[in-house]
Amino acid sequence: MDERLHKLLAQHGIGSRREVEAWIREGRVLVNGRPAEIGQKVAPGDRIAVDGRDVTRRLATNKALQVLVYHKPSGEMSRGGRGDERAGVEERLPGLRSGRWVAVNALGYGEDGLLLLTNDGALAAAAGRRGRDWPVEYRVRALQPRGTGDWPELPRQVIAGSEVIDLEAAEMAGQGASNAWFRIACARSIPRGGVRALFDAAGLKVNRVMLVRWGPFALPRDLPRGRHRELTQAELEPLLELTGRARESSASRATGRRKAPSRGRRRPTGR
Repeated sequence: MDERLHKLLAQHGIGSRREVEAWIREGRVLVNGRPAEIGQKVAPGDRIAVDGRDVTRRLATNKALQVLVYHKPSGEMSRGGRGDERAGVEERLPGLRSGRWVAVNALGYGEDGLLLLTNDGALAAAAGRRGRDWPVEYRVRALQPRGTGDWPELPRQVIAGSEVIDLEAAEMAGQGASNAWFRIACARSIPRGGVRALFDAAGLKVNRVMLVRWGPFALPRDLPRGRHRELTQAELEPLLELTGRARESSASRATGRRKAPSRGRRRPTGR
């Protein structure tokens, strides 16, 4: 069956759909020796090369879906980039025979906490789009203002450009000698930089922003920073449901169990 080239490359972790489209425009992707086109479909038997490297055999591999939950430290990029000396999370993750790990949810360089990664680029792209409406929860540590023992009240809204996002919670969750932890919860994803902007508006200096929940997924309490574990099939269900994979999986299982229609017995012809 013919399949769109950029989707096929993304599914096998060679690049995101946006990256693949950029590579196609730059002439870095060839199909049967000719430059690929945006929206082009490929069929079994087509030879595909990226930057002069033949990836046809990799694209023919049906790989098992894997999703990791990773406790990302604040000093790591969710994905390392060319020419960027900052560490990428992939340096701490297990190697893959084909493709690469792709971040499912968004977590900035200066943030730490819950990060889901998968070897399925299409799943990551779909979850990234649809997961924006999933609730999120952060734990934020801020320094106490000098010269006063009082903590200012946090705004209950995040302003991101022309968008105003209401918070479900913006409350203190624990206090130390010179800093305090705050719980920030929202019914939908908060734009990058929005949490720090919230504290800037209150005149507080933040020294840690940690994502502890994204939708039904929570950061395991016993998972140290820089460590990961693979999600079980049961834990994967909300992600599969979000992206429509649960319906596909159920349909395929039902098809596999379906009996062939009975043709009935042929009546003797009398010959």
